[in-house]
Amino acid sequence: MFLIVLLGLLYQTKSIMYQIKRHLTIVDPIHDIHQVEYRVQMQFGSMKQQMELIIDTGSSDLWVPSIDAKGFLNYVKRYDYKASQTCIKTDSRYQIFYDDGPISGTLAWDQVWMHNIKFNQSFLLIENASGNIASSGGILGLGFHSIAANPYPSILESLYQQKLISKKYFSLYLKDEGEFGSYILFGGIDMQFVQKDQKISYIPLLSEYQYLIGIEGMSIDDELFTITTALVDSGTSCLTIPAIAIDDMLQVFTAKGVQCSYKVENYAPSYSTVHCFVDATHEQGIIDQFPIIKIRVNSSLELLLNPQDYIYSCTIIDESQSKCNTKLERSEIDNFLLLGDAFLHSYYTVFDQTDKQIGFAHSINNKGLKLHVKTRHLISFAHMLILYINLLLIL
Repeated sequence: MFLIVLLGLLYQTKSIMYQIKRHLTIVDPIHDIHQVEYRVQMQFGSMKQQMELIIDTGSSDLWVPSIDAKGFLNYVKRYDYKASQTCIKTDSRYQIFYDDGPISGTLAWDQVWMHNIKFNQSFLLIENASGNIASSGGILGLGFHSIAANPYPSILESLYQQKLISKKYFSLYLKDEGEFGSYILFGGIDMQFVQKDQKISYIPLLSEYQYLIGIEGMSIDDELFTITTALVDSGTSCLTIPAIAIDDMLQVFTAKGVQCSYKVENYAPSYSTVHCFVDATHEQGIIDQFPIIKIRVNSSLELLLNPQDYIYSCTIIDESQSKCNTKLERSEIDNFLLLGDAFLHSYYTVFDQTDKQIGFAHSINNKGLKLHVKTRHLISFAHMLILYINLLLIL
C-alpha cells in the first residue's frame, strides 16, 4: 500500500512538473494577412469570444473594439463585454495616437485565453476610432509597459507575474508564404526556426522604452550609408529608411540598372513606398539586377537582406521590362531605420525585456525566397484581342 501511494505521489508530482514545464512556453500560431499584417487569435471573457489581434512590438497596449464602438468599419468584429459574466468594465478613459489614427476607450478586466492558456488581463475597450486604424480588429502591443496608456501590467508582464512564463521575453518566426505557419513563442525559443549551424546573436538595447539598437549603417557592396539606430517593429510591414540614406541608396540602384521612384501613401504623407523598373522578365534575371542590402550592426555582425526579402511582387509590363513593388519605404520624419516585417521574415527574432536585449538568427526563410512575377492584365487582354481579330479575319 505504501509503495502504491508513493508511486501515486511520484506520478502526480511528475504530472504537475510536466504542466509547469509545458506552461513555461506558450506557442501561438500567427495568421498572415498578405504579408502586411500578422495576427494572433485570443479569446476573451466567460463566453470565450474570439478576437484576432495585430502583433505590434512598436506599441504596448492590448485593446479590442467594444460592442459600443463607433468609427470602425462594418466588418470589424467587436467584443461584447455585456455577454461576459467575468468582465469588469471601468469608467477610466484612455486615448492612444497611432500613425494610422487615434483611438479612445475605457479600461476593462477579464479572463483571457491564449492557445488554451487562461490568465487574467486588463485591456482597453475601444469605443471611438478614426483613420486607417478603424479597419483593425484590435492590437496586441508587446512593447515595454513604460510607454503604454494602460497603467496596469502588459500582457507580457501578466504572463510572467502569473507564472505562465519564466522570463519576460518572446520570440517571433514569420513564414515567407501562406496564411499559416508563422508562430510567436512567449517565454521560449525554438531553434527549429533557425538555419542549421546558426546561433542567435544578441544586441543590447539602447532604450528602456523601445526595441531600439545601435548600428553603423546600411551598405550595398562596399558603400556605407550612415544610420546610427534601428527600431524593430512587427507592426510595420516595410523596411523604413530615413530619406537622407535611401536617396543615396537608390542612386546605387540606378547605377546597377534598377530605376526606382517614390509613391506617397495617402494614409501617411510623410512615408513613401519604393517602386522600381528593371530590364528583366523572369525571376532569376530580376534577382540578379537588384543588390543585396546589408545592415551593419558592428564589425562582427552584418544582417543581410536578399532581393527576394525586400521585393514584394513584380509585374511584366512588356517583352523586356518588369515593374517591382518593394518593401522599402522612405521616411521624411524618422532618423532611424525601422525593421518591419520585411526584415523579420528573414530573421528569427528574440525580444528580451528582462535582459534588455534583442537577438537575431538567420531564419529558415533566409535562403532566397521565390519571387511573385506575373504578367500585366493589360498585355494579356491585348493578346486576346489580337487573337480575336485574327479569328474574325480567318472566318
